[in-house]
Amino acid sequence: MSSGFGIAADTLAQQASRMRIHGEEYDAAVQRLRERAGASWGDDGLFAIVNQVWAQCSQTIVATKSALSDEVRDTGGGLTTVARNIRDADTAATMPEDGAWV
Repeated sequence: MSSGFGIAADTLAQQASRMRIHGEEYDAAVQRLRERAGASWGDDGLFAIVNQVWAQCSQTIVATKSALSDEVRDTGGGLTTVARNIRDADTAATMPEDGAWV
């Protein structure tokens, strides 16, 4: 019987890469929203106030989505670091010690 837990570093690295890619794709979608945010409906009459509020809401949504894409991408980067640390620890654990205890 074994106790503890194990992490498959290769699988973790693969999923971390997917997470970073997902963050980049999300950021590209946010960029498209950013380009359209604040676009006027071409009416300066009755809907002027609606246009103003719509532009403010759009800018808030874009800022929020942008922050989310940053977090997704940063999480992928953090998972990559974890996978590298696991590999380094596994390598260090299998290396023979100099002056091993007798």
